[in-house]
Amino acid sequence: MKSNRSWFTITFELNSLIRDLVRNIWAILLAGLIAAMGVSIFEKSIYTPSYTSSAVLVVRSKVSSSGAYSNLSASSEMATIFTKVFDQVSMKNLAAENLGLDSFDGDITAEVNGSTNLLNISVKSDEPELAFKLLTSVLEVYPEISDAVFTNAVIDVISSPKMPTAPSNSVLTRYRNHIVLFAMLFEAALIVLLSLLRETVKEEKGFSEKIDSHIISTISHERPHLSLKERLHRKKRSLLINDAYSSLRFTEDYQKLATKLEYMHKNKGHKVFVVTSVAENEGKSTVAANTSLALAGRGYRVALIDLDVHKPSMYKIFDYGKEMKNEFSDVLTNRVTLDDFSFVRYRKTDLIIAFNKKSHTNKNSEYDATALKNCITALREKVDFVIIDTPPSSVSADSVMASAFVDRTLLVVRTDCVAVRDINDAILAVSDAGGKLAGCVLNDVYKPFTLFGQIGVDETGYHGYAAYYRGYSKYGRGNFAVGDADVFTEESLEDKTDKNRDKDTV
Repeated sequence: MKSNRSWFTITFELNSLIRDLVRNIWAILLAGLIAAMGVSIFEKSIYTPSYTSSAVLVVRSKVSSSGAYSNLSASSEMATIFTKVFDQVSMKNLAAENLGLDSFDGDITAEVNGSTNLLNISVKSDEPELAFKLLTSVLEVYPEISDAVFTNAVIDVISSPKMPTAPSNSVLTRYRNHIVLFAMLFEAALIVLLSLLRETVKEEKGFSEKIDSHIISTISHERPHLSLKERLHRKKRSLLINDAYSSLRFTEDYQKLATKLEYMHKNKGHKVFVVTSVAENEGKSTVAANTSLALAGRGYRVALIDLDVHKPSMYKIFDYGKEMKNEFSDVLTNRVTLDDFSFVRYRKTDLIIAFNKKSHTNKNSEYDATALKNCITALREKVDFVIIDTPPSSVSADSVMASAFVDRTLLVVRTDCVAVRDINDAILAVSDAGGKLAGCVLNDVYKPFTLFGQIGVDETGYHGYAAYYRGYSKYGRGNFAVGDADVFTEESLEDKTDKNRDKDTV
């Protein structure tokens, strides 16, 4: 099976990488914070700072030479010898005695600057003030020793010592910002690597190589248009094709899906479809709702059933706030007959909806399989299409059970959401239960990066909802005219059948 393919397949998709980086920006910042804290802990617990005070001396010969070169050469040789003198214990003891100290708590370093007669001398100590005082004391007492060693040598100070302001061995402190930046870049690189190696469906390209099915339709990414107040309150807005802000691309995607279902209905007699997904938040309920709207907009009688009794959401999508006489779960548990159940008619369309509001969180199915089968059989005779929204297969087995009673199953796959092997397992489960898969609906597909896309213009050249108005009347969607009040009317299945019979007669 394709699910047995190698996991370590690199799939590059720009939008996926950007989303991963944005979602994990906290991890990148945390890596920088940890690096900064690590440097501080090292400095305070392990690291011992040392301070260095330096000075530059020049060594000259008292005896004048016939040539400048020979004079410089002699001075250079004397400077080399003086490097040994400054490192003597007697020099340290004399300098410490000059300061009134018992010992010389520091290290003296002396070296000749290249082939010159310049002598660089420095004193390193644990305290900046002590390093400065020790070097100053060395420069004060060195004539006593130098005069005893070389009577013809003169040492002058050309660069006086200064108080050190920062540790001389603070490599981490000096490169703190570099270390923090490196840690953040390393974390970002790790996120990118994991994103590239994540075995999910990230785009339409290569779908057939990973999934044991085909794409029946793709639904482009649509951003909900929320006001500032709604964003602050984390309010979610439904993505419906009859929304004034819906883009032309988003609307046409559902029209294409409706066309394919219409083709299966006319050529193969399929009219009952289950819409499911592997995991939550893949958009299956939105797909079921918009597909029903698109079919109803073409004049078909459509029954939309919310079979997700674990986490019903259809009433939220259609913003149905009225009290219900009964719920569709009452029909499935034989509390109410299908003829007595009050369907909800959406606006002035031929779309009737069976809502559920109560959530049943127990793991076992809340309804009888026979009751569901009888409902589907009865609805086949009453309407042209039955769209059933079921819970995700990872949450409940209801979707697999329902797939055995319907004509075809639509599996909604959201890009970069569920592992490939889980999708293939769900497809296999539908087949094992006796159901037939119509195909996968690849949801939330980002369009390729283009200049026009970044300024809010689609490929037609239209902006936002203006494009929606220009393309909306193309399929006779006048029943969903923008600006109409959300009108819900309740009616029984028999009332709906009578209206449809009168319509067919006309």
